[in-house]
Amino acid sequence: MSAVVEVALIRHGLPNRVEGVVKPDPGLTDSGFEQARAVAEAMALLPVRTIASSRLQRARQTAAPTAEKVGLTVEIHDDLAEFDNGADFYIPIEDMIAEEDPRLDRWRQLMAGPDMVSAVADFRRMATEAVGRVAAVSPPGVAAIFCHGGVIGACVERAVGNVRLPLTEPQYGSITRIAIDTDGWWKLRTYNEIHHIERSAAYWEERNGFPR
Repeated sequence: MSAVVEVALIRHGLPNRVEGVVKPDPGLTDSGFEQARAVAEAMALLPVRTIASSRLQRARQTAAPTAEKVGLTVEIHDDLAEFDNGADFYIPIEDMIAEEDPRLDRWRQLMAGPDMVSAVADFRRMATEAVGRVAAVSPPGVAAIFCHGGVIGACVERAVGNVRLPLTEPQYGSITRIAIDTDGWWKLRTYNEIHHIERSAAYWEERNGFPR
């Protein structure tokens, strides 16, 4: 029987808005740090053997509480970064949708352009290969990978046979689990787990506008 590593793909916590900066790299908001601590509590219950993160600050800050909790060092992988359109702003996509921000339309137009097809395909390939490399060198158990919505989407698509599913965006601090064996088989176990986040006061205040 092939050894299996369960990859826990954790989306970073809620980041700050950044505008007017080339290639912005925002850190977490107070709510984002609370989400990161909730992730750490959930990860402490699992046999985490490896922790990896993209180089972006919002992912590294989300990974830090888990690394401290389980006593592991965070491995940094550039190919786990989110797809970057080179804009001079970073606004959480949920905010742009909620506020009908015109930049969302510009982003969609950019992504729909013919030149983006190969760029997106390259991004998805690099992201899944990076996750595969982490799993390949991790001892059996759980490899916690702190990354981004686009990376998670690419991995889920691979795990279900390269089928694009109409899924909602993974929430900040959510956990998606994929089993990867030594023969290279990927199997989706869970998507967008938020039970640990739902226990936090920040979740209820953010979702409903009032404290829990």
